[in-house]
Amino acid sequence: MVEFNPRDKSRTSAGKTRAMVRKHTAPPGRSDDGSLRWQWLTIQLLESPSFTTLSANACRAFFRIVIEHTAHAALENGRLVVTHPQFVSYGVTGEYVADALDELDYKGLIKIRRGRAGSGVAHPNRFTLTFVGDHEGAPATDDWKRCTVENCRKWSETDRKLAADKRGRVGRKKKTPLRNPEIPPLRDSEIRRAS
Repeated sequence: MVEFNPRDKSRTSAGKTRAMVRKHTAPPGRSDDGSLRWQWLTIQLLESPSFTTLSANACRAFFRIVIEHTAHAALENGRLVVTHPQFVSYGVTGEYVADALDELDYKGLIKIRRGRAGSGVAHPNRFTLTFVGDHEGAPATDDWKRCTVENCRKWSETDRKLAADKRGRVGRKKKTPLRNPEIPPLRDSEIRRAS
């Protein structure tokens, strides 16, 4: 049997260690069912003001769109469809889905091509992640790099309310009552009869 020599470095070369590190930290390989798909995020994106100041709902909505992107093998960016129930099932609070999407759009992490309501025909919103190229082969726009700390603060303080007001006005008809809800005051002749 060979005796162990602690000074012998032939079995633990730097190359072998490096190869093991790469093997265990590399992205996962292919799988038959597509469950091992992945999406890279740069440190520049993760440390940017637009990402670090996201609300919890906006962060969940962002990652739900990233999941949809990877589910399409990263080939459909710009044509990604995520429905309201999909956002809610992923953990976005139902009444704040639109607010979360407006925040992501404002901070430049996504672009939204708005759909419209139809008579029984779905015309959903289509999403584009700005940190990767789109389905037509165009490079990433990186709109999130333009968002500064001041812009993020402005979103939290004022622009969020403005976007909610704008959403409330679009496509809504004014509800006019059929009758005047106020009761008119009694006239003098009616007061005399009642007494």
